[in-house]
Amino acid sequence: MILDIKQQLVKDIKETKLIKNLNDDYIKLRLEKYILTNADTFKKLKISQQKKDETSIKKDTNYIKILKDIRNELRITYHSFLNTDFFKKEKILEKINSIQDVSKLLITHKSTKERMNYYDTIYLEIFKWYKPKHGICDLGCGLNPLTIKMITLQLGYDINYFCFDLSKNDMDFLNSFFLKFEINAKAYDYDLTDTSFISKDEIEKSDLIFMFKLLDSLEFIKKNVSKSIITELTSKNKKIVVSFPTKSLISKTQFDIKKRNWLFNFLNKNEIPYKQFETENELFILIN
Repeated sequence: MILDIKQQLVKDIKETKLIKNLNDDYIKLRLEKYILTNADTFKKLKISQQKKDETSIKKDTNYIKILKDIRNELRITYHSFLNTDFFKKEKILEKINSIQDVSKLLITHKSTKERMNYYDTIYLEIFKWYKPKHGICDLGCGLNPLTIKMITLQLGYDINYFCFDLSKNDMDFLNSFFLKFEINAKAYDYDLTDTSFISKDEIEKSDLIFMFKLLDSLEFIKKNVSKSIITELTSKNKKIVVSFPTKSLISKTQFDIKKRNWLFNFLNKNEIPYKQFETENELFILIN
C-alpha cells in the first residue's frame, strides 16, 4: 500500500509535545498552504516516494525540510507562548475550588504570566477608554479569558464573553473552566487567518474586540490579513484593542518599535483614530 504522504507528515509534525494540542485539520490546512507556495519541494518528495519505503522516505531531505518548516511556523504562532506546565492545566483546574486561585493557571502560559502584575492597569486603561455595552470577543485568546472576573470587577457588571484560538483542546479547557465557575462565556477553535469569522454571531454580539499579541502571528502566516480584519471590524463600529510584545518572551531583549510602523502607518492613512499605552513588556493600541 502506498503511504499517504500528507497524512504521515501531519502525524510526524504532531510528534513534538508542544504541538500535539493543535487540531489535525489545522495542521492539514497549514500543510496544504505550504505546498501551494513550495510546489517543487513537494513534487520532489512525491517522486522520491515512488522509490522509497515508509522508513526511508522520512529521511528524505525534502520530507525533513517540509517537517522542519511547518514545525517552525507552528512554533512561532503557537507553542512559543507556552510554559512547560501548560500541559498540566487540566489537572490544576481539577484541584482549584475558587476562581481566586486562577493565578495557578495563568502562569502556565507565557503571555498571561507576563501580564499578571499588570492586569488591573491594563483593564483600567481599556475601560477608561471604552466600556463594552454588549460583549467582548477575545481573538487569539490563549488563556486570557481566565481573567474574566477581573474584567467584570473593573466593569462593575457581567458581560458576554466570546473567545477564539487555534487549539480545540485549549478551547475545550476554557469551556470547562467557564462551566466549573458558572461564567457566561464560550470558547471556539478557529483559524483566524480565515476572515469569515468576522460575520459570526459572536462578533455581531460584541462591541469590544481583544487581539492581544495576535497580529505578529497572523502576519507571519498571511501578510496584510491584519489590515483586512481591522478594516472590516471598524466598518462594523467595533472598538479594538491590539497589543504587541515590547520584549522577546525568551531573551527579554527589547524589540525595535519600528516593527510596528506598518500598523501605525495603516491607521493614519485610513484616518482611524487610536490611542496607546504600555506596560513593562507590552504595547497596547486602542483602535476607535
